[in-house]
This record gives sequence, structure tokens and C-alpha cells, in this order.
Amino acid sequence: MKEIVEKISKSELSYPLEERPMYHINCAEALLMAANEEYKLGLDDRFIKAVCPFGGGLQSESTCGALLGALSAIGVMFTEDRPSDNEKMKEITKKYVAEFEKEFGSLDCVTIKQHHRSITEGCTPVRVRAAEVFERVMEKMP
Repeated sequence: MKEIVEKISKSELSYPLEERPMYHINCAEALLMAANEEYKLGLDDRFIKAVCPFGGGLQSESTCGALLGALSAIGVMFTEDRPSDNEKMKEITKKYVAEFEKEFGSLDCVTIKQHHRSITEGCTPVRVRAAEVFERVMEKMP
């Protein structure tokens, strides 16, 4: 998944600076797109559009979009059909949130950007590390 996130980010960065806004993919979109490709989730563009508001920390530098995009993937992957108690989804969500916070020292976009964002690559390092955390959590799941 990490490689897919890197590919998505490099694609955006390959455009001239003035054209990048036309090709921008936010952190939430990037994580969900990568999970979709890596885990063959079968999501169409409408699902990706649905997480667009999560980027930029809910467009207000609040909860990190990379975290929210990854949690959206966990929801698609592990939420059970009804009736259910969704115990596995809840367990994986809690583990991912805890590992994400340990990795970045925060769940908030503003704090994460302050300490982990790159001047030249934007939030690419955050996206890549969020994908690495995702992979680690998935590897530990039975």
C-alpha cells in the first residue's frame, strides 16, 4: 500500500507547480485509493469523492485526513452485514488509531503538518507513513 501512496503522490508532484491544484488528491482520498487498489475493494470514484471532505483535517486542520481515509478503508473491509456487533472492525479501528497516534504524536492535521509535513513534498511523508501503519496493523490481524 505504501508504494501505491507514493505513486499517487509522485503523480501529483510531476505536474508544474501552477498546475498541481488541478490534479490534487488529498490525504484521505490517497489512503482510500491505495487501500482500494491494494486490497481489491472494488470502490468506484463515488466512494473516493465521499471522503474528499475529510482532507485537510476535515477542511479545518482538525482530525488528519490520512487517518480518516484509512479508517474509511477499514470500514469497507471489516464492517459486517446486519445484524452484527462489528467487533473485528472496532478492534482494528482502535489499533489503527492508537498506532497512528504513536507514529505522529497526534491525530490532528495542524499538529501533524507542523512536525511531519515536507516543504517540497507537502503531506507525502505523512501519507506514506500512514500507509505503513496501515500495513503493520493489517499484518497483525488474524
